[in-house]
Amino acid sequence: MRIALVRQRVGFGLGGAENYVAQFAQELQRQGHEVTIIADYCDLSGVKFKRAPVLGRGSIAKNLSFFFMVRRILKQESFDLVYSCARTAPCDLLRISDPLHAAWLELGYRFGTPRIRALRPRHRTLLWLEKQSIQQARLGLVTNSQLVKRQVRTYYGVPEEKIFVLYNGVDFSRFNLSWRQKRKRWRKELSLSGKKVLLFVGHDWRRKGLDLVQKILPRLPYETLLLVAGGPALRARQGIRFLGRVRQVEKLYAASDLLVLPTRYDPFSNVVLEALACGLPVVTSPLNGASEIIRPGETGFVVENEPESLLRAVSGMLVRLPRAETCHRSVAHLSWERHVREWLKLVS
Repeated sequence: MRIALVRQRVGFGLGGAENYVAQFAQELQRQGHEVTIIADYCDLSGVKFKRAPVLGRGSIAKNLSFFFMVRRILKQESFDLVYSCARTAPCDLLRISDPLHAAWLELGYRFGTPRIRALRPRHRTLLWLEKQSIQQARLGLVTNSQLVKRQVRTYYGVPEEKIFVLYNGVDFSRFNLSWRQKRKRWRKELSLSGKKVLLFVGHDWRRKGLDLVQKILPRLPYETLLLVAGGPALRARQGIRFLGRVRQVEKLYAASDLLVLPTRYDPFSNVVLEALACGLPVVTSPLNGASEIIRPGETGFVVENEPESLLRAVSGMLVRLPRAETCHRSVAHLSWERHVREWLKLVS
């Protein structure tokens, strides 16, 4: 098939959704399909690329210009199937990659009511784009969790039979237990000997809940160090190291004792999959779609994103950590090959 994949930016190391499209494109091509990326920026070799330039400054101009540029390209080109991973239309299948904005208006803002916030120009624009993309998805929607499926039904009334839940895949050639075999080496390299180590991975610190992890850190029963991967590389504070962008996050998964991600909203955090694949247990919140793959007590815990619940879960996990093999086996079935195979069933 000739398949178009749509996302504003595509490439490894750019973000979860950007990584997804890059990995998905490579696996589709490996299985013999002709793939074209429609994006403003594509850092992926060996794949056809049609540029849909983002124009102007600010969220409104950038999102609207990309929407209409993609629309123009789709009128000019012919594809067997269009798979959009962004707020664009029309398409055959739409993947809800980003936080559903209608839900985030309720979950993510401290002041004002969702109805009042929705009147602001930026929110009105994103809600309009979200509605257009959902309504113009011919075959239906792909969500990466039951959480997002419920939200799409609640906010947009999409029939259940038009929403397909398909968990993300993980690159086992990169994320695996071999990193764990060099755990002592990585811990020595990072000067972690004798410490319990928590890991937080993410750029959007407020949405991902870094402030909640910082609140519980002084109250933990062990000498505990928090490694923060993603965001700016700030000066270290007592008990916290801000690493900035990390190229080989696999080392951190192997060197740490626990991934802590008390996110306020994540459709499906890929770092949860990656950590488990590397043998690292996870504590996260029920507002993370990836919490659906955690086996409570065996590979981690799912707790409300507030300090007391988080403190109890993290303290309990540090007392008795699960075996790395147990964590890895819990996600061993979530390969990219399986993901693409299941996706192709939806469009065949």
